[in-house]
Amino acid sequence: MKTRFPLFARLLLWFFVNLLVLIAGLALMVRVQFGSLDNWLLPASSQNEIQAMSVTLIGNLGHSERSDWGGELAQLSVAYKMDFALFDYRGQWLTGAMLKPPEEIRRAMIYAQANHPPPGSPSGPGMAPPVSPPSFNPQPGEPPPEREAPRPSSGGKIPDFPKSVLRTTAPPAYWLLVRLPPEPLQIAAPVTLVGMTPSLGISPLLFNPKPWIAVAAGIILFSILFWFPLARNLTRSITKMTRATESIAEGRFDIQLTDSRSDELGRLSHAINRMAGRLKDFVTGQKRFLGDAAHELCSPLARMEIGLEILEGRCDEKSLPYVRDVREEVTHMRKLANELLRFSKASLEESHVKLAPVNVAEMVEAAIHLEKSKVGSIEVNVPRDLYVRGDFELLRRAVANLLRNALRYAGDAGPISVDARQEQDAVVVTVSDHGPGVAPGDLGKLFDPFYRVDSSRTSETGGTGLGLAIVKSGVEACGGVVGAANRIPHGLEIRLRLTRVESPVVR
Repeated sequence: MKTRFPLFARLLLWFFVNLLVLIAGLALMVRVQFGSLDNWLLPASSQNEIQAMSVTLIGNLGHSERSDWGGELAQLSVAYKMDFALFDYRGQWLTGAMLKPPEEIRRAMIYAQANHPPPGSPSGPGMAPPVSPPSFNPQPGEPPPEREAPRPSSGGKIPDFPKSVLRTTAPPAYWLLVRLPPEPLQIAAPVTLVGMTPSLGISPLLFNPKPWIAVAAGIILFSILFWFPLARNLTRSITKMTRATESIAEGRFDIQLTDSRSDELGRLSHAINRMAGRLKDFVTGQKRFLGDAAHELCSPLARMEIGLEILEGRCDEKSLPYVRDVREEVTHMRKLANELLRFSKASLEESHVKLAPVNVAEMVEAAIHLEKSKVGSIEVNVPRDLYVRGDFELLRRAVANLLRNALRYAGDAGPISVDARQEQDAVVVTVSDHGPGVAPGDLGKLFDPFYRVDSSRTSETGGTGLGLAIVKSGVEACGGVVGAANRIPHGLEIRLRLTRVESPVVR
């Protein structure tokens, strides 16, 4: 099956589309906010607002007495939530809020004055700016000269005032510097309007991080919504395949993935379906072969056993031990063939079992009756009103095998317990003992055919290794699940989890 659109290419394409959208959104945001990145703390809207504020301020200052300039700046501070003051060309305070800018701010003010001298004034390193004219400090009783309004440029538009924002750490603050021209203020040298705010987001004149936080949140939300369909589509398919492979690992091969994808995951789903089908055929063929072979061996082994019994009664004393040894071996072979036959039937009957309500208490009593000749005591704690969906004979055989194992390996360590309880829509039947338990690494292999915990066990001490495999096959044929766990401080517990049903109505 050829991949039409590889998964790697799809992920790569989706990533670049998302990246392009984010870059476009960021560029649009920068253009709207700043116009450029020359001064990122002064968005374009703030620069226009500062320009308009400065024009209004110098107009008000130009038509008021110098003693009233502090009031004008105070009104400005309240309106824009920032402390404002005027400083001269030497960085000395003139009026306004009592600001104490650090040395780097003073150097920035002097540098701005040196690089933007008033028209007709000397400039350059070591050159002193012009002194203020007499009109700047009129004599007592002398009428002030007529104030001039701000003069626009030849184009009718007042030129932009040089402005910048600086950040200091001692004290932690943001400083707004705006160079104001001297002519509208009737002074000889330019002055610097200085505004100070302890942090961003307080004054509307400086960069406000809140819109950017909102944009970042929007970008994250957009990315989540953008990637979620693809990620959900991938994880849904992977989850289905994970469950399918877990079922295959548990020996359940009746699965069919219906994913119609055309990428690598689609190919993987198709391969899992083929693998499950092939494994089912292999395992079914193996079990059928075991059953056929066991069935064919049962009759000749039975005839051999009968013949050896007859021979045992007719042979002399010298040959009798040898005949008995052969008979024991033949008996063991017959039991092994019967176990193989039962295992094969339990496995192959899964698809042919007719499930019906089974009373758990009655099923457990029948299983105990099969093992009544065994040594050891069995304690039963099973409510009589519990019913499960299953096959009575398969469940009886499974519980009987568990009791047989428990009595054989832990019958002398204490009583064997058989309990049953309801857990939501299921019934859990537990067979537990007080024996030594099983090594943790062997718990997952207990139900494998022919597996023995102790490899040194013989057929007499360790059985054929098919008892628990028959238990698993019978329980799974009834739609249940079987598991094993060690008890604390010692002992082994086998749990059969079966589907609970209501008590059948007797008419």
